[in-house]
Amino acid sequence: MNNSLPSRVASTFKRLRVLVVVIGSLYFACIGGGVATSRVMPERLRAALSSHEPRTSQSVERIFGRFREPVREGRGGTIVAFSGLVFLINLSGDFIQFTLLSILIVPAVFTLGVGGWLQGISLAGIHASSGLSLGLFLLMGGLEWVTYVLAAAAGVNIGLSMLTPERQAAETRWLAFKRAWSEAGRLYLVIIGILAVQAVFEMLYVRKVLLMGGSGVPLMPY
Repeated sequence: MNNSLPSRVASTFKRLRVLVVVIGSLYFACIGGGVATSRVMPERLRAALSSHEPRTSQSVERIFGRFREPVREGRGGTIVAFSGLVFLINLSGDFIQFTLLSILIVPAVFTLGVGGWLQGISLAGIHASSGLSLGLFLLMGGLEWVTYVLAAAAGVNIGLSMLTPERQAAETRWLAFKRAWSEAGRLYLVIIGILAVQAVFEMLYVRKVLLMGGSGVPLMPY
């Protein structure tokens, strides 16, 4: 029997494929719902739902603002540091916001469902200078969004395994818990790979935004 790491990762995905599809469908349906409802939503309500965005932008500016000019100038060391920082922030966010909270199962509905709906409302208001710019922006974001689904699936799987140990063919909840965390670790190998690519992609996109005259922070299409 092939027991290599790639085969174990593939086996984990095969076992959890239904869970991943269900969670992914929920998340992306909610994003679509946010885009659709934003078109008929009263302006006052849309403004209220977006009231957190200025605070978020200020937080992002404090972290990334110092990198703006060096990235625009193409300084290699800064670009590497910028990519690494994006990767670490996204990875920690996936683990804390999606995996840990999703162990309780119900919070997964809110972090992905409500979060996806608000994200769709925000996406409906973006403007790009070209279809290419919008497509690249969505591709860059899409890579990160996929990891939300995988991270949430890892957490929900742990929670379900603790509730029903037979899900892991385990005699005790503790053994089921350990096996579910092993599966989460294999999912995170994929998450890490996707986020590493996404971080470099985001750095290149930010530089393009800066060269096109945008601020790059917060990140919007050029």
